[in-house]
Amino acid sequence: MSGLRPALIVAIFVFVCFTSIRSHAQSTADEIDGVPIPADAAAAEAASSAFAGTWIGKWDGFLKTVLIVEKVAQSGQAKVVYAVADNPGFGLKRAWFRLDATISGDQMIVHGSGSSLTLNVSPTGRLRAVFGDGLSFAILSRRSLADLRAGGEDISWSAGVQSFLATDLAEDGRPVKLETLVFKPEGTGPFPLAIVNHGSTGAGTDPTLFGETWSNDWFADVLNQRGWMVAFPQRRGRGESDGTYGEGFSADRRKGYSCDTKTSLDGADRAAEDLHAAVTALHKRPDVTDQPVLLAGQSRGGMLSIAYAGRHPKHITGVINFVGGWMGELCENAAVINQTLARQGAGLKTPTLWIYGADDLYYSIDHSQNNFLAFIEAGGTGSFEEVAVRGRNNGHWVMAKPPLWEGLVGDYLDRLAANRD
Repeated sequence: MSGLRPALIVAIFVFVCFTSIRSHAQSTADEIDGVPIPADAAAAEAASSAFAGTWIGKWDGFLKTVLIVEKVAQSGQAKVVYAVADNPGFGLKRAWFRLDATISGDQMIVHGSGSSLTLNVSPTGRLRAVFGDGLSFAILSRRSLADLRAGGEDISWSAGVQSFLATDLAEDGRPVKLETLVFKPEGTGPFPLAIVNHGSTGAGTDPTLFGETWSNDWFADVLNQRGWMVAFPQRRGRGESDGTYGEGFSADRRKGYSCDTKTSLDGADRAAEDLHAAVTALHKRPDVTDQPVLLAGQSRGGMLSIAYAGRHPKHITGVINFVGGWMGELCENAAVINQTLARQGAGLKTPTLWIYGADDLYYSIDHSQNNFLAFIEAGGTGSFEEVAVRGRNNGHWVMAKPPLWEGLVGDYLDRLAANRD
């Protein structure tokens, strides 16, 4: 399953709480790709503070936001503009607000009514933003305010750079290019490569979700900090990639993903072909080393990463699997399908990391532990970590909550590095 939709509910708090503060949106505003900012907004000079300037990103990967640090006093007091886009599905209106902030060292706190935004300067030079006590998260990247005003709708809200991978895939006699978001560390490289795989689209019955490009900027920032180049390829028919999205659909596509074991596993094989094409294409970049790849993934992408690693063990250094599974438990064949793919992963003999949330609507902990057990019994190695996500039925959205996995991921990467040394 994809991590796109339920995160919206969490991010609503970002908007609702900040629209209750004493500052009110003004009528005279420019618009930056759906986000209003005051016409008289002006960013502070970068030399005045590490926070000075204009920053953009998306709360929980979906809600576009702009933060303009307009003034920074020597005392650390600052004035900022905070702005968000519409979300018609939840009746939220675009708006901007002028707020007070306090800067102390590498941290800035933007003050709201009953809540706050806490921003820290990442070692990569981006801002890691947290709403309240961890309700919502974002990575913000510095951009030129003048360029944003002139950019119209041609603005990348992710910290990654969009590219289109030329592959050996073809459909109807035409070559297929895969949209990919690439996040690079500082420097010229070459860098070791990490590839992160997206999930499904829920039941597969809403084609509008196929066109959404997925990444997790916070996860990429953590890996960039450790020197990894991070790529988020969108498989065929997903995001802006060429081709038809066809990972195990029913004969009547309106019914979404098929629960038939063969059809579903054939869909996983198709996804593995796309992943292999992305690995091959990315290794041709001059800024990528030829050493084995680190794989990670969310939901279907997590199980895809495990299965692919077992098929290509010499080319994979490790796997970080966030709530991985191919078919949810509502499918009567889910155990057979998911355990089949888990067993395929046992060909990788280096340790893997499986991170799962309690109270997951799609995969119960018992179901996921049984998948892991099938992996171990087939000869795989790794650890299974269970974490608790705030709220009911939110266990599937672990990857959207960095405090739940940053320590686990950091320790795992340290172990991989130690094994390589």
